[in-house]
Amino acid sequence: MTRKTEPPQGMGDLFKDLPVIEPLRRFPRPTAPVWTEHKANFIQRYIKLFIQITKHGTYIDGFAGPQRFELEHAWSARLVLQIHPPFLRHFFLCEANAKSFRALKKCVQEIAKPKGRTIDLYEGDFNEKVEDILKSRYITDREATFCLLDQRMFECHWDTVKKLADKKKTMKIELFYFFGFGWVKRALAGVTKNRQVIEEWWGRTDYPQLKNKTREEISQLLVQRLREELGYKYVTPYQIFKREQNNIIMYEMLHATDHSDAPELMNRAYRQAVRSSQKLAEQLSLLGDE
Repeated sequence: MTRKTEPPQGMGDLFKDLPVIEPLRRFPRPTAPVWTEHKANFIQRYIKLFIQITKHGTYIDGFAGPQRFELEHAWSARLVLQIHPPFLRHFFLCEANAKSFRALKKCVQEIAKPKGRTIDLYEGDFNEKVEDILKSRYITDREATFCLLDQRMFECHWDTVKKLADKKKTMKIELFYFFGFGWVKRALAGVTKNRQVIEEWWGRTDYPQLKNKTREEISQLLVQRLREELGYKYVTPYQIFKREQNNIIMYEMLHATDHSDAPELMNRAYRQAVRSSQKLAEQLSLLGDE
């Protein structure tokens, strides 16, 4: 793949403004903030844009339960299951927390299941379940596959990320890797005994050096490792901000992909999520004035 010159036929005007893209081109990121409660909406919007090109897809969520039970609109698995048209054909949803898994199971039962769709639920540690998931006959080189790794901090082992990256011989599984930018320094300082947790997350023996690095430096190292160690062509961090104070970065979502259209589609999804954030802010402001 060297460059894209024409959008896919039959897609109307949706992709007519996609640019000509060279390999390893750097894409400017939007600067307006997406809030934490809109990160699920951000993921949903991107996948919806992407599968309108592919007309198919498989979705893996390693930490699929709700993070806040009172906010269904902030629950990624639920929003992705609701994408229409239902081009996503196969789902693999994993959750270790028993209460969250019950909620996930209930969610799957409540949402209509289109003909031909499969949904496999896994209760347990994604790091232990990932090999079983990757053995599925549905995850092939020709199937567009997305994996959301919305970990709290150190839950997702680097070895797990590597297994996902190594699964396909051609177009790699696309990753949405959440990095706890806002509290990584505090979390690193708080682990004094069970240091294996950090070593498994980082995947290298030089993990003690992380305590001497800034949050920005750790993020840059993760981006570099996704490119150089795991071989992704495009890796871009997207900042997710705390709602009450938009200058506070809570997460960075590291988007790793081999698809040349993906960075611009992700930028578009981010801009759409920003507009949703701004609309909600206006509504809340009006309610506060009443």
